Amino acid sequence: MTTTKNTAKIILARHCKTTWNIEKRLVGISDQPLCDFGLQEAHETAPKLERLALDRIISSPLKRAHQTSEIYSKHLKIPLLIEQGLREIDHGTWNGIKLEELLNDKSSDFKIWYNDPTTIPIPGGTEPITDAQQRIKKTIKDILLTYPGETVLVVMHKHIRSIFNCFLNGLHMNNFKANIDDSVLPIELSKEQLISAYGLE
Repeated sequence: MTTTKNTAKIILARHCKTTWNIEKRLVGISDQPLCDFGLQEAHETAPKLERLALDRIISSPLKRAHQTSEIYSKHLKIPLLIEQGLREIDHGTWNGIKLEELLNDKSSDFKIWYNDPTTIPIPGGTEPITDAQQRIKKTIKDILLTYPGETVLVVMHKHIRSIFNCFLNGLHMNNFKANIDDSVLPIELSKEQLISAYGLE
């Protein structure tokens, strides 16, 4: 039986900003570094994490998340691990385009996808959205069970986090848009909710 004692405490955080984030473009799996604002944001956020008593940080391999995590890790003097399963979804041919342009483009199916990512595949994308959800579910479950008793900061991306939040809260993927959070501030996940969502009782 899995209990709160033999699982990790997981805290999710989004990486700090890139130039495309500030311009409100879809970044996806483009390996963009943090911009000057993002670097400053990471350095300003790092001291705020001290109160969380973190044991380790696990990060997406994409540069913007890795850089954010390195700044946090060095400030807190805790280990940093890279996990491929935390990478962002691939936005295919929509990558690099401003969100507003996509929403206003009548010739694009983006608005349909944005309202429910299960309805159509991403044009030029390399991973079905249902596969992305299975990926992030497995990754978070592995972290939950691999580091019992530890407090782990997981640094990821807003769209893959929204997909995970839909699973965690038992929501259909048509709630994807409503669960997108641009904030870099950490959010602690309930151990009880995680255990229940994964059927580990």
